[in-house]
Amino acid sequence: MATADPATLPAKATWYLATVLPRPGGPREADSPESAADLHEVVRIYGIRHWIEQNYKQVKDELG
Repeated sequence: MATADPATLPAKATWYLATVLPRPGGPREADSPESAADLHEVVRIYGIRHWIEQNYKQVKDELG
């Protein structure tokens, strides 16, 4: 479950994901070199993190 409202999360299963990406309409959006990312985009990017790390490890093992 991903939400921007911490009050809706279960107490014993709560963890936070921090990002440097600005939120749409936020004060840092205009000055950021990165495009704004809403909650859906942050969750999508985090979801592919494991895949990227796994493939990086395989390439590193192959190349030495």
